[in-house]
Amino acid sequence: MVKKIKILLEVFGKVALGVMFAAAIYISIFVGTKAQISSGILWQILIVAAVCSIPALLYPMDSEKELSKKGMLLLNLFYFAFVNVAVLGLGNLFEWLSFKNPRMIVVMELLIIAVYALVNVVCYLKDRATAQNMNEKLKEWKK
Repeated sequence: MVKKIKILLEVFGKVALGVMFAAAIYISIFVGTKAQISSGILWQILIVAAVCSIPALLYPMDSEKELSKKGMLLLNLFYFAFVNVAVLGLGNLFEWLSFKNPRMIVVMELLIIAVYALVNVVCYLKDRATAQNMNEKLKEWKK
């Protein structure tokens, strides 16, 4: 349970940072760089990041059964769909966007894709570094 919470917090941090950058880009495009925004947007960003981090708990941990490639692909597709629904739904609720404005939806979707991809790349690189470190330790141990 502690490991799942640790992973959840790691993912939350990465997602929150990505959403913060996406919000800065989005606000710059639709409101301008001199926008006056309320502190409420900071709480909204944290809420979006928290909601979008929850599906990370679905990924198997060390002691759990590994997923097949097809299973992992389906899980990633579900996660991406979940993030889309969450961000667009919460974005509409928080009045970040209007479904009546296609340009807002397109920009938001591009930002969702960018943040999702960036978070996945960062997580992949971290996991790869961990695996390489473990392999080196195993080689040292075998000597």
